[in-house]
Amino acid sequence: MSMSGVDLVRDFLKHLFSAKIDFSKLQSLLADDFTLRDPLMSADGADDYISQLRAFGDDLSLHGDVRAVVGKGEVVAALVDFQGPSGKMAYAQWFTVRDGEISGLEVIYDPRPFLDREAGG
Repeated sequence: MSMSGVDLVRDFLKHLFSAKIDFSKLQSLLADDFTLRDPLMSADGADDYISQLRAFGDDLSLHGDVRAVVGKGEVVAALVDFQGPSGKMAYAQWFTVRDGEISGLEVIYDPRPFLDREAGG
């Protein structure tokens, strides 16, 4: 029996926000043609996404509290409190699930705290 879209996204978020990201487990949840759209990052393909995450280092650790995951059919949405450079910030994630894999992710948030940090602000 395959996982529901909501369960698949919960599993993805569990691995994304673990103490240390298991890149191979994360990639196993993604379709080969996975696409990511984010205010500061985009990826075309699961390999591209994972290599971009790996560029931050093998000990990459992201911190987020998942407030809600809801879905119907191929569409799953998550609301996450992410620990960003200037404290906690909420962001929304819009997942597309196809054939038991995550095929798309759009992340929506205000990128200014990250941009201010890069500018030295």
